[in-house]
Amino acid sequence: MPNLPSGLTVPVVASIMERMTPDNSSTIRVIDLSALEWQFGSVAQRPWRTEPDRDAHDIDRVNEWLPATVPGNVRSDLLALGRIPDPYVGGGLRASRWVEGLDWWYRARLPLGVDPGQRMVVELDGVDTLSAVFVERRELGRHSGMFSRQRLEIPREFANRASVELAVRIWGSDALPAFPTDRRERLWGRLVTALGQDSFPPFDDRLATLKRPMSFGWDFAPRLRTMGIWDAGRVEICGSACIAGMTVHAHPVIPKTDGGPARVDVRLELDSTQPQPVIVELQIELATVADDGSQQFEFSLRLPGGTSEHRLTCELPAARLWQPWERGTPHLYHARVRLWAEEPVSRNRELLAERATRFGVCNIELHDDWQVWVNGEPQFLRGVNWVPVDALPGRAGRERYEPLLRQAVAAGVNFVRVWGGGGREKQAFYDLCDELGLLVWQEFPIACVFLDHLPRVAEYQQVLSQETAGIVRALRNHPSIFLWCGGNEFSVGRNRRAVEVMAAAAAAEDGRRPFVPASPGASDSHNWQIWHGLAPLAAYRHEMAAMVSEFGLQATPAAESLRQFLTDEELWPPGGGWQRHNADVEKLDRYANWFLETGEDGLEAFIQASQRAQAAGLQILIEHVRRRKGLTGGLAVWQWNEPWPSICWSVIDYFGRQKLAYETLRCIMQPALVSLDYPLRQYHAGDRLAGRLWLVNDRTDGLADCTLTVSLDGVAAQGVRCDLPCNAARDVGPLVLNLPVAFQHLRLELHHGNNLVAENVYDLCFHDGGPAPVSARINRRAVDVLLR
Repeated sequence: MPNLPSGLTVPVVASIMERMTPDNSSTIRVIDLSALEWQFGSVAQRPWRTEPDRDAHDIDRVNEWLPATVPGNVRSDLLALGRIPDPYVGGGLRASRWVEGLDWWYRARLPLGVDPGQRMVVELDGVDTLSAVFVERRELGRHSGMFSRQRLEIPREFANRASVELAVRIWGSDALPAFPTDRRERLWGRLVTALGQDSFPPFDDRLATLKRPMSFGWDFAPRLRTMGIWDAGRVEICGSACIAGMTVHAHPVIPKTDGGPARVDVRLELDSTQPQPVIVELQIELATVADDGSQQFEFSLRLPGGTSEHRLTCELPAARLWQPWERGTPHLYHARVRLWAEEPVSRNRELLAERATRFGVCNIELHDDWQVWVNGEPQFLRGVNWVPVDALPGRAGRERYEPLLRQAVAAGVNFVRVWGGGGREKQAFYDLCDELGLLVWQEFPIACVFLDHLPRVAEYQQVLSQETAGIVRALRNHPSIFLWCGGNEFSVGRNRRAVEVMAAAAAAEDGRRPFVPASPGASDSHNWQIWHGLAPLAAYRHEMAAMVSEFGLQATPAAESLRQFLTDEELWPPGGGWQRHNADVEKLDRYANWFLETGEDGLEAFIQASQRAQAAGLQILIEHVRRRKGLTGGLAVWQWNEPWPSICWSVIDYFGRQKLAYETLRCIMQPALVSLDYPLRQYHAGDRLAGRLWLVNDRTDGLADCTLTVSLDGVAAQGVRCDLPCNAARDVGPLVLNLPVAFQHLRLELHHGNNLVAENVYDLCFHDGGPAPVSARINRRAVDVLLR
């Protein structure tokens, strides 16, 4: 992590995706591209070129047009038509690889019928990944990159037509660029590959393009290099001036003051066909409280011809704060901007353009050692790592996001790290985080660059700047986002130029949130000594980093889930089907064996044992880090979800079934924690269990006169009167028990009167012994060095 000034204040804006919702009395309007009747078809693959060329004008060579869905993906559309097998089951993935060797056209009839002087602008929020946009066979523009918005104006000559053909040409993934290497780099790559020292080949082509790194194959995801119009799109019909971008930043004048004044800064990017005076009308109203009234502001501007940026400021006298869910209500506001031609006020003045957004009022500070403050109060980060909900990104939507995010809040999670290997999610994801009061750590689409470096050529740096800026522009209005991060697990030193490009783009497009070059960093740890390093679970207690943003163990999903993607023959014992769906069987065995009862065997026993091991590992690390509150700023479990049916680190599997770890997290991730620090060893009947009882509270208010009770398999063993401190971790005394002949679970409960404040359960019947192999320890140390 960079050396940020102590007490750096980062005002954070709130807003959902910029939404244009025109007044019904005007002729300006927005056409939602998802409402059109789309078709798609394939052509022979052409080399990708950044400049227009006649070879790509081959829409007439499509032999068969098929119905399509936008947003969507080529494979999703083919699967819906029965043209390919399910790529998530059996050999379906391999059988669908041919789609990447073709190029694809998507087309639809676009209704127009615009008034004289009006303009028509196409906006595509995300096309995967190499594309060109055409109207009536005329190419409007080309684009490389999966995450940045394309904004292209339709020529005026088409304005008098009732409809036009809108078409998007998408190059198949086999046309993606190759990594530009020199002779020395090629020699190094061959040497490393021959020695088998890197799970990702050095200078792999996946590093040469800005699409989801995960789509090139990962240890929890298939190699499924997608293509398609995966995100939303629209056509805006506006007047002689359009609103190309709208940003709202709002922060309280006095931190911690809910109901006090707030400053609202509005940044407008306006695009005018000519120099002209305009009036900007800004209307603001509270979205989370009914009948709260609205406030209106007007500003006079003189626009030059072309694109110009304008900054406007106003004040809300009694603003409600956007708060994380455990601190209060995540209040949100609606803001609407109307752009009028400046004329004497009359009923007939011309409305040129309109946009609306949702925003909130929030202030975030990032101090040294990951000490985060929100609205003037400290916020310990209890998080999970988020990966895409589907390897086919067009399938993602609010209906997929919402159950997973609501379960996260129910489990006590207050932030999600959007992992760099997955890139940006759709706007619905961030809308939900805003509404639920979930903080978001957002990474840019770079991941796992170990024995090599990112491309250093100018073309790559240009696309990296474009995609970084595009992600920030798309998300900067969301109050939930508190941090930009360059990406996952790469050396900042060997990729200094790329880090500078990302930092500059983030600063130019936002400038109010901190930017961290990479994760892990100087005070941020990815603890893989356990699992990849094969260390015992107790080694988690050696972790001393200020932030632990990755840690976890694989666990087998429920048998019902396994049966949805494995054949009966593949179910048991583990074999090729398990490995095809990412299981590391050797490591699963190593950790599950400590949880298998003597003589236990079979699928159900193994599922139970692997899930118990995962839950125990997460419990040990989380409680250790939380007991160090003040020295640590937070943690993030790897990983919350998964993008396809997998045997991996997820807590909730692809089909939505929770593993045993979910219930453990529900106890130990809440703002209040009751914890026992005790020796992790093999216990027997008659042994003496001696430990220390701890109370941890992440809230800024405490509770006096509480009762902490200890029971062993339902039999009360001890009770302690204590106070729950505010925003602190406190050792409240010893616990000494003589274990009976039969025992398994020790339970802690903290009550305040009749209310259960916190609870926790410990499994005393497992012992994960033995040191990690020397080779594993050396490999993990080498990775730590490579990421410097």
